[in-house]
Amino acid sequence: MTTPLIAFLDTLGRLPPSSDFEARVAALDVDAPTRAALIGRDSSALARAFGDTRTMWCWVAAPEDEPKPIDDVPGDEPAREPDERPGPDPAA
Repeated sequence: MTTPLIAFLDTLGRLPPSSDFEARVAALDVDAPTRAALIGRDSSALARAFGDTRTMWCWVAAPEDEPKPIDDVPGDEPAREPDERPGPDPAA
């Protein structure tokens, strides 16, 4: 049963959309639930026709619009400038 279905889906992928889609599905040698899945464009039912009962998800992680600033590397601190004013005398 799956061989004619695979060939049909392959043909659909290579040809431009046609107005005789339902007639082509009606002529296909598949069971009624598979035919209904094709006509109704029901991907879950079509997956079940192939014996697949898993749930599939597609997740797309889009990057943020603005890049985050890069933190300074540890140990890469800027040199300190000497103070203009003297501090308290540590010896006193």
